[in-house]
Amino acid sequence: MPHRRHVVASLAAMILAPPALSGQVKRQSVAIVGAGIAGLSAAQALMQAGHAVTVIEARDRIGGRIHTSHAWPDTPADLGASWIHGTIGNPVTTLAEQAGARTVPTSYDRSQLHVSPALEAAGVRDAAEAWATGVVSGAMRRAVRADNDMSLRAAIDQINPPAQRTPAQSAQLEFHLAGNFEQEYGGAAHRLSAWSVEDGDEFDGADVLFPGGYGQLTDHLARGLDIVTGAAVSEVRWGAKGVEVNLRMGGAIRADRVIVTVPLGVLQQGGIRFVPELPAAKRTAIGRLGMGLLNKHFLRFDKAFWPPGTDWFELLKETPGKWSQWVSLSKAGAPVLLGFTGADVAREVERLDDGAIVAEAADAIRAMFGSSAPGPVGWQLTRWSMDEWALGSYSYNAVDSGRADREELARPEAGGALCLAGEACSAAYPGTVHGALLSGRAAAG
Repeated sequence: MPHRRHVVASLAAMILAPPALSGQVKRQSVAIVGAGIAGLSAAQALMQAGHAVTVIEARDRIGGRIHTSHAWPDTPADLGASWIHGTIGNPVTTLAEQAGARTVPTSYDRSQLHVSPALEAAGVRDAAEAWATGVVSGAMRRAVRADNDMSLRAAIDQINPPAQRTPAQSAQLEFHLAGNFEQEYGGAAHRLSAWSVEDGDEFDGADVLFPGGYGQLTDHLARGLDIVTGAAVSEVRWGAKGVEVNLRMGGAIRADRVIVTVPLGVLQQGGIRFVPELPAAKRTAIGRLGMGLLNKHFLRFDKAFWPPGTDWFELLKETPGKWSQWVSLSKAGAPVLLGFTGADVAREVERLDDGAIVAEAADAIRAMFGSSAPGPVGWQLTRWSMDEWALGSYSYNAVDSGRADREELARPEAGGALCLAGEACSAAYPGTVHGALLSGRAAAG
């Protein structure tokens, strides 16, 4: 198990000055800011290579945006990351096997669409997925030929003006955008880049959930590491001669090198001061990328009343993007429906109190399964943009940003004295757990 030290106010300066390794390799001391999967994977790689590592975490827990809640003792709820997206060749699959974590697959092929009574009365029978996909694909192809980047929304409106759509078409298009873009990437369509929103690679294979929680993987990675929790970092002083990580409550950790793995949202808000400040190219990349939002709403029932063989339930309704996608956790052994809100809709919803959110979600469930559907007996809700250590869920490519910005974030400074890591630093797999894990390993290298 990890060795976790809660920092106290009287913490004195901690100096990491390990002896040199035998042979040609000099043992280095490394401070890692953030105990999410990027920080933990970097720490494990460095520790196994013989270096001295201290992981510094602001929260009183490890995992970062991987957060398994045990509020329901019989049903772990992943409030952050939930899936391995594409299991074949994915390093998270290997990590799950090493941790002994059981997985269950989910598939969009096992989905069921519900049309709201109002749209059904207007003659809407389906989501017109082929039409909506064609509109968006055509808009993106045309946008690529333009001299300047534009938002996905602007590109769509150029080839399919809102005034020319019927109310049904508007609902169908917004349903497509919500499920395939705004909840997928966490950014609103009027902020997503038409040029680069879909940049990134994918692994083949199924999408799988963890009935026992994603936290099994971060717990496994944390074994044997020296992790300081409850220690918010205020300042990182860095240079070729060494680094000093200053803590809000006082005290400092000195090392040869530092890897900073805090989320993009924290970097954008200046949550950590860098001395000297980060190079202009890095500051520009941080400002250009977008920090997205996907909130999760777990509703628990006495028993499952929905079809047992269906993984996903979708609701096409007049109000675009709100409560349009749900996943059943029945196969994970829980009578729970998990609903999603993304981007601007998520920011709107998370400002409501819990009762109002649950009431809206329950209305959506009744719209799908009928007025006799029971109310939930329990719930767990997230508000990731209000979490001061995250300020969002994961990064996306906003207008005028893309792969080059992520490559810039990942570029080491001062001969490797300072590295940034995390999903935002992954050019190939942004916004994913595997992207964060691989970024941490790359920074360690």
